[in-house]
Amino acid sequence: MATASQPRSSTAERKTFAIVRPPSLAKATKNTTTPTGRTIDPSDKRVNNIRINLLTNRIHRKVTFAEPTLVFDKFLYLGGLKSLYEKNRATRLNITHVLSVVWIRPKKDTIPPNAKHFFIKAEDTILFDMTPYFEQACRFIEEARQSNGRVLVHCACGVSRSTTICCAYLMKHHSMSLEQALTQIRSQRPIVRPNTGFLRQLIRFNEKIECDRANVDKLTEKLENI
Repeated sequence: MATASQPRSSTAERKTFAIVRPPSLAKATKNTTTPTGRTIDPSDKRVNNIRINLLTNRIHRKVTFAEPTLVFDKFLYLGGLKSLYEKNRATRLNITHVLSVVWIRPKKDTIPPNAKHFFIKAEDTILFDMTPYFEQACRFIEEARQSNGRVLVHCACGVSRSTTICCAYLMKHHSMSLEQALTQIRSQRPIVRPNTGFLRQLIRFNEKIECDRANVDKLTEKLENI
């Protein structure tokens, strides 16, 4: 059973070329001003747009979804603690990896037999920083995909913390924007709603991914011209 730890960057991992921000992101970093003179941070503006356009749709009471819910491809499941309590269903789904994003570590007997378990001790509050765990969580989920396994990402209710991790993965490994990732997950599980703190962290992670890709493209172009 693995437990998340704070990642440390080594000197060797530091980039030796200038960071280049893609044009779309360069525009996004400029503050905007309201008619009343109040300055709006672009991240706050994007958070508000997401909350208004993606996360405020009313959910019909008769809408049902499986627990856990298959939210992407045929391997990524998202759910709450109820997903662990229904062990027979997890076994039938052939869950091979379980990623728990909760404050209290789940009991060992709630994890499906022979499944790999990764635990992130996390609170669902706007002050909790999930960012240090994004890369580790993404690697764990991608490991499940590459081994033809199936992974269950769960928190308490399958609404905020687990959705945040799934969004980070879809952005990192499937080239989605935050908005695209939320739309994909919400189309299968309408109740998902990361808190505003997590949304801001995901926006920063999204920007970092796009910047890194732009830098790789630039470095590749330089090497090809040598």
